Amino acid sequence: MTDTLPAARPARPFFQVTGFRFRLSSLIALIAAGLLMEGMLRLGRIPAKWLYLNGPEFFDGRIWIYVGLAILFQALLGLLGIIVMRFALPRADAHLRWPPGRSYAGLALLIGITMGLIMLVADYWPQMLSGGPLNETYPVDPVDSPGWLAALAITGLAEETIFRGLLVGGLVLFLPGRVRAGAFEIPLAGVAVALMFGVAHWQAFVVDPLHMALAQQSYAFAWGLIYVWLMERSRSLLAPIIAHGAGNSTEVGLIMLWTVAAG
Repeated sequence: MTDTLPAARPARPFFQVTGFRFRLSSLIALIAAGLLMEGMLRLGRIPAKWLYLNGPEFFDGRIWIYVGLAILFQALLGLLGIIVMRFALPRADAHLRWPPGRSYAGLALLIGITMGLIMLVADYWPQMLSGGPLNETYPVDPVDSPGWLAALAITGLAEETIFRGLLVGGLVLFLPGRVRAGAFEIPLAGVAVALMFGVAHWQAFVVDPLHMALAQQSYAFAWGLIYVWLMERSRSLLAPIIAHGAGNSTEVGLIMLWTVAAG
């Protein structure tokens, strides 16, 4: 009897797309998702702007109040969209639940802080090299600086509810398939929504320097992939909400500290 060695398993490629089948319904769903994204973001700003402009005198000049109100209204629209989706697409999973197992909250916080550091360097490296002020938009007084940090800390309530919960949750049914790069794997719908997440920051090309606009497009897409990964791993929106808010508030908090240190 001769000994035989078991056949070696073929090595998996580092990057792989599996289970993808393009259908007309996929294209229609992508277009609908893009329109829904833009519509919800714009619609949430309308009542926020009205309340900001017609609110008490304390609101005057405090843009963070408008930003916070817009986030809350957008989050409400996202929740309403998820409710509608549960009736229209019962198989869709928006991950709108408390984590059933490991929450990944600590990892999400660490990821968010790292994101904030990366965004700070990517956005303001010319000013950091010259030693000049980074951003004069964010005040450092004891009223407005906590207001800005609070408004940015809750950004995930709106954007994760809309982008990951509603859009990824629904698109998975119409855009099947998964994308894997090494050990990192997410649904193809998550990649599509990450691209939309980058496009949602298109106004950066109008109001910001070119290097900052390009950086925002790049890391918005990358962060979108990570948020989907956190959502899948935790089976909840909690972790991506934490990471999203921690990233934004970390960057702005560091800008404020830079301003104070620069005198």
